[in-house]
Amino acid sequence: MTLDKSLPSSASDVFSTWWKQFWGLKIPKKILHFAWRGFHEILPTRIGLEKRKIVSNNSCELCGFGGESSAHAIFWCPFAQEIWKLLELHFYMSAWAIWKERNKVTHGQHLGQPQQIVNWIDNYYGTVVSAREPKNNSKVVHKDPQEEQRHTILMVDAVVLNNTSSVGLGAIILSEDRRVRVAVCKSLKGAIILSEDRRKFSWITSRDLEFKI
Repeated sequence: MTLDKSLPSSASDVFSTWWKQFWGLKIPKKILHFAWRGFHEILPTRIGLEKRKIVSNNSCELCGFGGESSAHAIFWCPFAQEIWKLLELHFYMSAWAIWKERNKVTHGQHLGQPQQIVNWIDNYYGTVVSAREPKNNSKVVHKDPQEEQRHTILMVDAVVLNNTSSVGLGAIILSEDRRVRVAVCKSLKGAIILSEDRRKFSWITSRDLEFKI
């Protein structure tokens, strides 16, 4: 058996390469630091706090499981399990969000619902990805959020122009207060086809035939 020279020569080299790739991930450093602390079991879990004589009970504050480790807090706690079932996002960002949400209980705050956490992660992930995308020189138009929420009204009409083979089309877009925002009109060839369709429709109705529209 021959040794592949392209492979690391020792386990330490393997970990060195892995950590180099890990720290090169394009996500916020605070999330990478959280993942690093979780890997080395130095997050302030109930077990860790018990070892430091800060708490006397190492049970999970959410489910009561005895011996809250990093793995339990982030993966095996029923609260975390519900979130992982719903998630299809980045692993480290999701783990960090779960830990951040759990800390609300320690600080006397209310715990969010799993679907709320998923939505927050989704929005935050999108913000991070958008911030890292190359920026172009196109002008950004800032719209009034209240204006975007207002309703618009679309009115359309069509007319067959007599003695021609054209159809006149028109459309108007009105704002909620009935002000004209856009108005367009266009002439199209097609009256001959429309006339033919009308003859077919008259032939069907004159014979009391059943039809569907």
